[in-house]
Amino acid sequence: MNKLISLSKKYKEDKDFLTLWLNNLFVVYAFLLPISQTIKSTVFSVMVLLFIIRGDISKHIKSALSNQVVRAFLYFFIIYVIGLLWSDNLSEGMNWVKSIKYGLYLILFYAIVDGRYINKVISAFIFGMLVSELTSYSMILGIIPWKLQLGKIIFYESFAIGDPSPFLHHIHYGVALAFTVILLFQKTFFGNTHKLLKIFMSIFIITATSNIFITGGRTGYITFSFFIIVLAIFYLRRAALFALLSLGLVFTLAYNLSPIFNAKIHQTEQSLMRVFSQDPDFNTPLGSRIGTYYYAYNVIKENPFFGVGTGDSMDEIHKITPKKWNIIHAQTHEHNQFLSVLVKLGIVGLFIYLNTFYQIFKYNQNQKDLKFIQIFVTLAILFGTLMTQFNLRFFLPLWVVFLAITLINRDRRTIENLEVNDKKQLIQIVILIAIFGSASLLHQLM
Repeated sequence: MNKLISLSKKYKEDKDFLTLWLNNLFVVYAFLLPISQTIKSTVFSVMVLLFIIRGDISKHIKSALSNQVVRAFLYFFIIYVIGLLWSDNLSEGMNWVKSIKYGLYLILFYAIVDGRYINKVISAFIFGMLVSELTSYSMILGIIPWKLQLGKIIFYESFAIGDPSPFLHHIHYGVALAFTVILLFQKTFFGNTHKLLKIFMSIFIITATSNIFITGGRTGYITFSFFIIVLAIFYLRRAALFALLSLGLVFTLAYNLSPIFNAKIHQTEQSLMRVFSQDPDFNTPLGSRIGTYYYAYNVIKENPFFGVGTGDSMDEIHKITPKKWNIIHAQTHEHNQFLSVLVKLGIVGLFIYLNTFYQIFKYNQNQKDLKFIQIFVTLAILFGTLMTQFNLRFFLPLWVVFLAITLINRDRRTIENLEVNDKKQLIQIVILIAIFGSASLLHQLM
């Protein structure tokens, strides 16, 4: 017992040891991002505990907050908390504050991440997406069922039969796939990667692109399209025309070969025709969103500067929405983060939210590959939240994970006196994944 206490004290005093394991856990967190929100939350809780045990908390938080991007996320969280003061629906307001809190994770991630772990975090996320993709294709091919459940334990469940989004909502999955394609593209065509690995990643680019169009998330289609356009105009230039023609070819093939994509195109067309007819009809999934935007405009006109409060936006929209639009009354959020902030917190809140994007885009990152990732993960959030919000536990964690590794450079050292051995750390990370996975299964069985 005394030996155990002595060992515990030694590890507590050895801040490098704790920092190394914090970085290992950060890699595990990145791997779990597209796979398990519950286990991911447990990993973060352990990271917080180790962060506290490591000590010098105020020093590390102060250091993180010296970064303008980290501060921007803090300001965004604070305005959501302040918005509770003029909110009648405090219960709903607290739900939104809890959703926005994930932006504060950037404080911890930024404080602990070592530059030698940048590639490990990126690779872990890509492997997590590979697991998701293999699961998705296995469902489509009938190799595995659309839902795998053992007693109370649900290993995965597709968004719907015929819509193979195994671990994430199909909106999030489509955006995650589009971002993965961009990461792979950067590594394949702009990075110094071994030829065999480039071949593998090229195949992964094709399969991930196909996976976007065999799932039902329109946001994924839109995000992928914008990504290719931005890539063509700002990065490829000479090959811009080829990239744009390739985008057209992808959409043509998807329209003719993917039943779900074909159906989504026709549903979108029919919904728009019904919305913009002489007698507008909002009783379709897309129509309900357009209707929500329409009635939200009237709420904004009455509360332009500070909004209606963090928890009251949908209550106020429902008040002025005719009862015949049942589908709008059933909606729990605005399906647009920018609009949501404007209704909740007015022009002031929207300005604070837009400041986050401004600080990121103007951030001075001299390593081109990291700036590339920083821009595209921010664009993923921008495009993705035009059709949904931070109401589920994916977009904000994705954003802050990739910001944490792109706000620094590879020369940064938070682990100063310990060797970082790739093979050794890989074994440790795999063991951590096995431990957290097993613990989660046991917890669900109890």
